[in-house]
Amino acid sequence: MDGSLLDLTAESVESELEDYWHELFKVQKLLVTKLKKAKADSVSARRRSRAESKLESQLNIPLPANADNTVALIASIQERMKEFKASS
Repeated sequence: MDGSLLDLTAESVESELEDYWHELFKVQKLLVTKLKKAKADSVSARRRSRAESKLESQLNIPLPANADNTVALIASIQERMKEFKASS
């Protein structure tokens, strides 16, 4: 969507908007899944030995510190994208 404003077509804008929305959906789904897994792991980690828990935490990809805020931000962006699409 770089270039002159007059060169844009409604179809290309809508197509790119749909692509961005789907990518955000995938990221949101991944974060929600990782958050649920992290919460379940924290409960089960209390039951396991400390050495096992430490090894498992080193092998997993860490969640961002503000993952809950990130999920909320993605939902907000998706809602605005829906509103934009409905208004155009």
